[in-house]
Amino acid sequence: MFKQIFTSIILSLFYPEGTWLNELTSMDHMVDNNSINLSVVGADPSVVKDNQTWPLTPARRTDSGITISLATFDTLPTHVTNVEEMETSYDKCVSVAQQHVNVLRSNAAKSAAYNIGPAANTANTPILATTGADRGDGKKALRWEDLTSLSLAFDAADIPQDGRILLLSPQHKKDLKDADIKLYKTMLSDNTVDSFKVYTFNYNPRYLLQAGSVTKQAYGAVTGNESSVAFVKSEVMRAMGTIEGEPEKRWADYRGWLLGFQLRFVAIPFRNKGIGAIYSASVSV
Repeated sequence: MFKQIFTSIILSLFYPEGTWLNELTSMDHMVDNNSINLSVVGADPSVVKDNQTWPLTPARRTDSGITISLATFDTLPTHVTNVEEMETSYDKCVSVAQQHVNVLRSNAAKSAAYNIGPAANTANTPILATTGADRGDGKKALRWEDLTSLSLAFDAADIPQDGRILLLSPQHKKDLKDADIKLYKTMLSDNTVDSFKVYTFNYNPRYLLQAGSVTKQAYGAVTGNESSVAFVKSEVMRAMGTIEGEPEKRWADYRGWLLGFQLRFVAIPFRNKGIGAIYSASVSV
């Protein structure tokens, strides 16, 4: 009974309305034993215009199969005493469960943004540098024109305009506000800019220009420069697997309950296409 109650709390709170995780393609139905088996399709067929040579030469499409294991997220247990449960005017175990859901969702979102951020600058996964003036911290500010450049890079890669999402870093959001308050207010009211639907997110991956190449820093790194991440939602998936956790009564040693959760979750691109980023360029570079 307890497990059903607290599992339903996670499911109801994990994807609240208005969060960007809702924009990802759900693959929950494909999860089997906390893994997903996918096929990566081969190259698109060639097109010949006004063909005069027969027969047409066929080409085989080579697909490849991949298995994706869902990441494991564990919360450290919280101790709730029986005295606390009796003396509070609310159900403290439920309140604690909601708090655990919040930190699970936050960490899952951080992991998702990191996975979505491209690892290398390619035609299909553009990583652009900001081009504005020194904003006072040794980095170039994000310009409105930089967002247009990212949109054009997506166009050049034949990435659909429908479903484009931008996870705008708070610093980049401030850059845009400082550059043109009128355009900034328009972006806030429309929630869009240059074909992207905009969300603000503070935990995008960091990038660093090293030896002429842009390098994505390790997960959770504080080194490197902040970025804003973009993607088209048809190219990025999310999946939730098993959820474990319920209050464990521990009278002998804790005089109350221990409560913690384990969640299996992953969010990644289907392939290396339809994702991009803009990072704050260092002024000295």
